[in-house]
Amino acid sequence: MEPLSDDSIMREMAHMSQVIARRSRQAGGATGASFVLAVLASHEEAMVEGFAPRLLSQVELADIVGIRPQSLGALLARLEADGCIERAAGEQDRRARQVKLTDHGRDQAQEARDHQRAFARDTLAVLDDAEKRQLAAIVLKLNAALG
Repeated sequence: MEPLSDDSIMREMAHMSQVIARRSRQAGGATGASFVLAVLASHEEAMVEGFAPRLLSQVELADIVGIRPQSLGALLARLEADGCIERAAGEQDRRARQVKLTDHGRDQAQEARDHQRAFARDTLAVLDDAEKRQLAAIVLKLNAALG
């Protein structure tokens, strides 16, 4: 097989990204509200392990999720109404609102993560172990270069 041009490789990666995002949504993967819950669950784990000092604020969560704080506010209001999260004033800055999962939210986050893992397993099933290691190395190298 002839090597692809840099433009062709980038075009293929962009197409793959779109397909993965679409199929992940169809498979019930973490998107929107379930993605926010999965991020909060991961952050809780980091707190337990000593890697995170405190709960996330709404502004920090919006930055991680990649949406405007105003857009996140509406999503959090829905999650709060559904009993998935609680919001409270920050310990250091009472104006900052910190976000905490409820037990119901943890259950919903686990369900989203289970769907993500199944989607990843099914998607990568076409690769053997050596190809998965090679792909992982390439992805990590590109992500490091992109910052």
